[in-house]
Amino acid sequence: MVNTPRRVRLTLILIVTVIATAASAAAQSMYYKEIRKDDRIYVFNNAQEAERFETTGEMGRSITRIGAGPNGETVVADSERALELFFFKYGISEPVPPPPPPPPPAQPWKISGLVFGDYYWFTSSHLDKWEGQNGFWLRRAYFTYDHRLTPKIATRFRLEVNSNGKLEGGILTPYVKDASVQWTYLGQHQVQVGIQPSATFNWLDGFWGLRHIEKTPADLYRIDSSRDFALSLEGPVILPAVRYVAQFGNESGSGSETDEYKAYRFEGRFETNPGVALEGFYAFFERPLGQDRTIAQVFGGLRTKNARAGAQYLWQQRRSGTSAPDTEIDIVSAFGVFDVVPEKATIFGRADWVDGNNMKTSDTGLPGADGIDYLPIDPRFDFTFVVVGFDWYLHRSLRFSPNIEFVTYGDGPAGVSVDNDVVPRLTFYWVW
Repeated sequence: MVNTPRRVRLTLILIVTVIATAASAAAQSMYYKEIRKDDRIYVFNNAQEAERFETTGEMGRSITRIGAGPNGETVVADSERALELFFFKYGISEPVPPPPPPPPPAQPWKISGLVFGDYYWFTSSHLDKWEGQNGFWLRRAYFTYDHRLTPKIATRFRLEVNSNGKLEGGILTPYVKDASVQWTYLGQHQVQVGIQPSATFNWLDGFWGLRHIEKTPADLYRIDSSRDFALSLEGPVILPAVRYVAQFGNESGSGSETDEYKAYRFEGRFETNPGVALEGFYAFFERPLGQDRTIAQVFGGLRTKNARAGAQYLWQQRRSGTSAPDTEIDIVSAFGVFDVVPEKATIFGRADWVDGNNMKTSDTGLPGADGIDYLPIDPRFDFTFVVVGFDWYLHRSLRFSPNIEFVTYGDGPAGVSVDNDVVPRLTFYWVW
């Protein structure tokens, strides 16, 4: 038990501490300093602000009153309190509004989403059952929850729903698209684990910027899945404009692993905005029965305030795992996007030249061009894909885009010919 003299001493120490703290706060509140310079009077209620001004000649937040000085000088104050003290000193009767309230703290979480689809019409198709088909479909909808646990740790959970891309009807069933956590360390370096975008075209999707119109080549032609359960490392290399991405994953899409084989993806890029963007990418996918796959990709682009353009070369080798020859796919893609009126009207065009006979779904279920949702392509032929259109903004978050897709077929099996694919569409897109 504390004895009485000791209790008295502790009480006195507490009282002195409280008084000293209050006195310090009061002294700061009553601090006042004037600095006259160039027919202006600078007044301060904060000693650190006054010291900074005397050292650098710069002020932080300030309030300026023209002609408010006793001789018509301009008065610049570091706060409302400094302005009140100045008017009191010179007997000037002028009201000073109270300082604005501090902004409410930002919520650590965010809910967002997007929806896009089309009214489509297959005016021509290499598949008889698709010829003349028309109607509405919802190609994709996201519902996303982001939560920042700390300034350096964030997590994302996203659900996706879409129509059946094979024109086979059915209800729209949601599934988990993203489920990951990201930690930022050593400045801008990041590590991410969970279901996340594949490094193959994640950045390129953003540069193209028209995912609601069409996927980028590696995604569209089933070169790689858009998602993977993976561990990723990303960050700058020496300069902020130079970045790396290394990703180690299952190559199981959004699902869990079912075998021992893994995917390795590596990306390096240089990017300025506006300015030049360059990317190099390499990936190797282990698969059963020796059917491994390798991807190499290079991209160059230019971005200005109102336009962007890019060109890409993509190569993939699909090993057969047997005595049959391997399949090699070569893709050259180029696009241009021009904002006629920023956030109001955009015109765009893109062409892909694909040399890849035998891009079919294999007996083991590996995806191919004939498995593309909403636009199946005959895998027996080399082909050219073209999309052109116009993006009109009813609101910055709501767009309507009349556009048309063409697939024209080239070399293929001897004596075999098919109709080209022509699909006019009115695409709708909104986000929140």
